[in-house]
Amino acid sequence: MSYRITDINFDPSRRDEFLDFTDSQREKIQAVNGLQMVHVVEVGEGQSVIIARYDSEESAVSATETVQEILGGMAEYMTAPPILLKIAPFEPPL
Repeated sequence: MSYRITDINFDPSRRDEFLDFTDSQREKIQAVNGLQMVHVVEVGEGQSVIIARYDSEESAVSATETVQEILGGMAEYMTAPPILLKIAPFEPPL
């Protein structure tokens, strides 16, 4: 497994538009090979963290172009560029 964690800052006055855009990308997100789940967590006013879990680090890396395309569509709602906090492989303990 691998996780991609991205910090997003957006205009709080456009929150509903931001969430509507994110929801409109559902099919594109679901089509990403190896993507197992995505959660968007609001951690403050105008700030969200996106947590995506992939089946492997290779899948996370190969999804980069699609992820950048989706994030690019969010640009009009953002107040700062998104920050990729981590692409981390994860191996659960045995």
